[in-house]
Amino acid sequence: MKNKHLLILFFIAMIIVIIGALFKITHCEFAGITGNTMLSIGLASEALVIVLLILKITKDNKSDFLNK
Repeated sequence: MKNKHLLILFFIAMIIVIIGALFKITHCEFAGITGNTMLSIGLASEALVIVLLILKITKDNKSDFLNK
């Protein structure tokens, strides 16, 4: 997987966290999904993407970061 794909997944997870925080602040619920659920999913996926990105960066020591 390329680094730019991991960054896209990270930004999608950030959007999920922001929407989850908004749901939690306003006490909204959408189809049974609460703000707590969205925050948990978003933060877990952010952590997974960060771990994958760090492993990929440490494995490949080339300077061309986004085109791998």
